[in-house]
Amino acid sequence: MRFPVLDGWRGLCALFVALFHFNALGYFYLAPFVRGSYLFVDFFFVLSGFVITHAYIHRLNSTADGRNFLVRRLGRVWPLHATTLIAFIPLEIVKALAVSGETAAFTGRFAPSSILSNLFLVHSLGIEDGLTWNIPSWSISAEFLAYVSFAALCLLARRTWLVTASAVALSAAGAFVVMGWSDQYIDTSFDFGYFRCLYGFFTGHVTYRLFQAARTAGLSRLSMRRPTAGSPIAGLSEGLSLAAVIVFVASARGNALSYASPLLFGLVVWVFAFEGGTISRLLAMRPFQWLGARSYSVYMVHALVIALYEKAAVAMQRLSGQPMFVGPAAGGEDRLIFFGATWMMDLLALAYLGTVVAIASLTYRFVEIPGQSSFNALLLKRRKPAVRPAAVEVT
Repeated sequence: MRFPVLDGWRGLCALFVALFHFNALGYFYLAPFVRGSYLFVDFFFVLSGFVITHAYIHRLNSTADGRNFLVRRLGRVWPLHATTLIAFIPLEIVKALAVSGETAAFTGRFAPSSILSNLFLVHSLGIEDGLTWNIPSWSISAEFLAYVSFAALCLLARRTWLVTASAVALSAAGAFVVMGWSDQYIDTSFDFGYFRCLYGFFTGHVTYRLFQAARTAGLSRLSMRRPTAGSPIAGLSEGLSLAAVIVFVASARGNALSYASPLLFGLVVWVFAFEGGTISRLLAMRPFQWLGARSYSVYMVHALVIALYEKAAVAMQRLSGQPMFVGPAAGGEDRLIFFGATWMMDLLALAYLGTVVAIASLTYRFVEIPGQSSFNALLLKRRKPAVRPAAVEVT
């Protein structure tokens, strides 16, 4: 069973993370909700733990099951990750050939020495000194390592109740490390990103177990299928949950309240997993489902699109002689695109989101789907029994 409403949530959250990273000084950029939208990364972690538990909690019973699970998950995340990583290299080559005021090519974030840690998905373990190459990909590293942890836990613990008890411990351990060592509250990435993911992923696991218990015990009157008329209680629960997310994201950025992100998002996932209210019916509509299916591509390509927009702004600045940035000196990571008026930057932000979605549609079709199919084909090939030659009777 799928959770289409949660897919709709995933698509919207990916858009807001993309908007958060776009440094154009408009009203969107200044909105407190947008400035706190980096917290939706924790929503992704919680949702991943929820759906992975739903799909695999009773299917990881042997080493072969664990291997197949990891191959499938690698096929889900690695092809697009590798593609976006490689796509940054030509931009650095152009930077090396161009004479401009930008930083030197293949230095800092784009140092060649960090390519291997990115390719092997270990760049969320504090190996690097900062964010490298495709900035959002640190979370893909952390999430794949969480998959490894989940598979190992299922194989070692065996019993479902013991898996869940261990998941509570791992979630608490992740929260403990982040709270104890992160100097930016929950906003840790290349250094303690794996532990941040453990906190969220296994919170998602516990959320699914509570959801399953509610269904089994009949504690909720909501049906697992979408009703034609939403329950008033479900509608109220969804409305309050949405309001809580808006207020929380706008107010928790950059402070200790952000530590509660996985817990709040776990509650939100639990409420919307029942798909019983009016907001659920809206999120189950085709546009949100279309966006949800491409949410991973949106998340992974938006930093590349930002780089292209910034390159275009640099070129326009050189051609026109007019400043296109405000903030630190040229080449500073915190510089903001600004020309004309504030409302023009909002139009630019909308154009940027449109570009992200358009490119994400292409990568979804030509990278994500073929990549998954290729890895799945490898598994099918391994499972295919060898053809034995027919026995020949000797006379």
